[in-house]
Amino acid sequence: MTIAFSFTEDGPAARDAATVLVVRDGPRGPEVFMVKRAAAVRFMGGAYVFPGGRVDAEDAAPDVPCDLDAAACAARLAADEPAKARALHVAALRECVEESGIVLAAGEVRDGAGARLRAALEGGARPSLASLLAREGLTLACSALMPWSRWVTPRQETKRFDARFFLARAPESAASAVHDGGETVASEWLRPADAVARALAGEIVLAPPTWRTLAEIASATSVASLLTEQRAPVLPLEPVVRPFEDTLAVLLPDDREHPRAVSVQDPSLPTRFIYRDGTWELGFEGMRG
Repeated sequence: MTIAFSFTEDGPAARDAATVLVVRDGPRGPEVFMVKRAAAVRFMGGAYVFPGGRVDAEDAAPDVPCDLDAAACAARLAADEPAKARALHVAALRECVEESGIVLAAGEVRDGAGARLRAALEGGARPSLASLLAREGLTLACSALMPWSRWVTPRQETKRFDARFFLARAPESAASAVHDGGETVASEWLRPADAVARALAGEIVLAPPTWRTLAEIASATSVASLLTEQRAPVLPLEPVVRPFEDTLAVLLPDDREHPRAVSVQDPSLPTRFIYRDGTWELGFEGMRG
């Protein structure tokens, strides 16, 4: 997995980003759509992730059609910057289209809309996002996104993001979801517990926030139970990186050795990961329970 650290100075300011866990009910419980990032991608190359990416300038354009206004988006994120909160919702929905072809919209979505939007968004010179959505008669469904968590890349990493994680129920059209073949090279609907098991077996690579999020939802019995879960206000969670033996460890905020440790909400959840040979492994603190 491509990632770089610096212990001589703090990394750059974290860029705003958004990611979406698109979930559906499967025969053995909820499944989440995941994509594998291409090995050559500068950030988390080779890792399995949820569709997502950084906030672009046009995500903040007020003419992008949405079913929620900026104030409503801010209220959902407990944020004091309404325009930014709306842009985060828009970015999550746009990235979902780009990396999975799934369109989360208020109202009817015409056949092939996801493929057409994705192709247009991946093009060079193109109309604005607002124009592309208007062409398809689409209004983005910000209300379909349930805020779940907020992860800030450790200061020791040289490429940093302030990423909001959302959950959303998969629409019927999600049956045709697929990776883009560029930045992402594979895709699967996975039970969260199966994804974690494959990471433990070394079959796939999961970054700590992805691994922790999968662990948080692994015991859910249905999508409905996930979407009705009472979540506390989404506050930023910033892991730290520390030297560990001959490599590095990342400590999540509820690890007992994190310098600003918070109270443990669920002692069964992993709190520490070891970076070794381009992948992440559970640390001893992550095995408690």
